[in-house]
Amino acid sequence: MSRIAILGGTGALGGALAANLAKAGHEIWIGSRDPEKARVAAAALAEARPGASFFSGDLEACAQGADLCILTVPYAAHAETLTRVKDRLSGKILIDTTVPLRPPRLGTVQLPPSGSAAVDAQALLGPGVRVVSALQNVSAPKLAAGQAVDCDVLVAADDAEAAAAVCGLLEQIGLRAWHVGPLANSAAAEALTSVLIQINRRYRRVRSGVKITGKSRDEAETGASQGVQVWPIKGLPLFAAGDDLARAVAAAIVANGLAPEDGDVVVVAQKVVSKVEDRARRLDDVCASPAGLALARESGKPDALAELIVSESSEIMRVRENLVIARHRLGHVAANAGIDASNVADPAGPATVLLWPRDPDASVARLRAALEASFGVRLAVIMSDSLGRAWRGGTTGTAIGVAGMKPIRDRRGEHDLFGRELKVTMVAVADEIAAAASLVIGEGAEAIPAALVRGVVYQPAEDGAARDLLRPLEQDLFQ
Repeated sequence: MSRIAILGGTGALGGALAANLAKAGHEIWIGSRDPEKARVAAAALAEARPGASFFSGDLEACAQGADLCILTVPYAAHAETLTRVKDRLSGKILIDTTVPLRPPRLGTVQLPPSGSAAVDAQALLGPGVRVVSALQNVSAPKLAAGQAVDCDVLVAADDAEAAAAVCGLLEQIGLRAWHVGPLANSAAAEALTSVLIQINRRYRRVRSGVKITGKSRDEAETGASQGVQVWPIKGLPLFAAGDDLARAVAAAIVANGLAPEDGDVVVVAQKVVSKVEDRARRLDDVCASPAGLALARESGKPDALAELIVSESSEIMRVRENLVIARHRLGHVAANAGIDASNVADPAGPATVLLWPRDPDASVARLRAALEASFGVRLAVIMSDSLGRAWRGGTTGTAIGVAGMKPIRDRRGEHDLFGRELKVTMVAVADEIAAAASLVIGEGAEAIPAALVRGVVYQPAEDGAARDLLRPLEQDLFQ
């Protein structure tokens, strides 16, 4: 545990940092020009977090007793505050979060003549204090929310050891920090704050931030994923025929605070695609053929449903009481040829079921093109449905439509840990992504029909399709 003084800790950023650092086990001192104001702030923090260590005092006393100090005052108070505590900071690290904003022109970059507020701080304090610049681009409300912060922190310092210590401290509170070079490079982070303010205003974003993208060198060289993240895309509507799916998904991605990156995969549930493509069918409107009537008698299913199964299938493979396993006309094997009634319509109304899209690969290709145009990044898109598997109980998310990637990762010719060549290893990576996404998309009343997946290693391709996952019939050992 360290004793950390937050100079200007009565403000929004100072309070959010205090709460997070206390949660990480540190002793927090709230410093202010007004000791009474500091006392009230510390008491409020202590009441909200019983068991945490919060203290207060004037700026000088807090700086004197701390192992490390964080400066969170407005730019107008920057020089005055540093002057007051200068003699109490010798040998310590000072994290300077200051942004040189000059109201009312907050959306205009206005750096000082030196190029950076942090550089000014180092000049004022002298070589006995190790100034580290950080946190200019993380909003106080994001930190105060107590949830994962979907942006990165740029850390600038002339002292590499001090920068590493600050990066480690920030990682303790769930932030991903990057040492971006000497203190002079703080100018970039300080200027970015005004840029982000403009983005928030012009594009109606909420607390936008900075994120470092790109694969790690290890991932790029070895082809191994460094970890996979799956985010639910919440807030999508109950879709109807003719709705603009791509526009709704893009808007929901933004509303969820997500920023797609090159290589991300968007997984969308089959049902929402079928709905917007008008694939819902009322059973009262279906007239059964002789083949449909025969299947209804054998399976016990309603005549209209049996007729739809027949019309959507290339082969009826197995029939039991209230069970039909069919080879869909697209080649996938599924119960009822993929026809489903869950999450389709109000059960109090006419009985309605949903068929698969006519061409799922074409559907996700259109969705991919629209999403890539919206975000300016290269994506893959998968349409998933929950299917059963031979010899296994339960269902799992399965890719029935693929765009932008090879659905199978062919690892033949690679080698295992002992140098043995892989002869038959082919990974159905699209199915694995669909299964991972299904953990957040859900099967019941979650109302989350899409997810964003990051970190998966796959081969981008313009000609990838879900049909590539299907075994040729001559290799089907279960017929």
